[in-house]
Amino acid sequence: MAKWFLSMAAAGMAFGGAAFAQDEVVEPLTEPPVAELGDCKLYDSAPEMPDPKEATADDRAATITAIKDYQASLNVYRDCLNVIAENEELEVEERQAALKEFNRTVKVETDMVEDWQKFSKKYDKANK
Repeated sequence: MAKWFLSMAAAGMAFGGAAFAQDEVVEPLTEPPVAELGDCKLYDSAPEMPDPKEATADDRAATITAIKDYQASLNVYRDCLNVIAENEELEVEERQAALKEFNRTVKVETDMVEDWQKFSKKYDKANK
């Protein structure tokens, strides 16, 4: 959908001439966050593990990279959640919601790491 919209926007600019390009501002498209609390937004989801029997070494390396990228996104999101949780000027409910969301992300990350460990063992066994 995003590619279609961008193609149509580019075509419109090409056919509309220079006046159209100067008058219209095309906002960059962004995906909605997968998690959000206050100003804190997480745009990435935990990566899915490939089939260990079908995965190549490149698939394995790409999965490791995706895991590290996701963990980096989680760290930024959690830093933001900590700001909310530690802000004593906010209502208790808001602060508790931030803590609950923080803990939820820890569970998601723990599950992802467990999935990686299972994948890695099966991958190693399949590729001996």
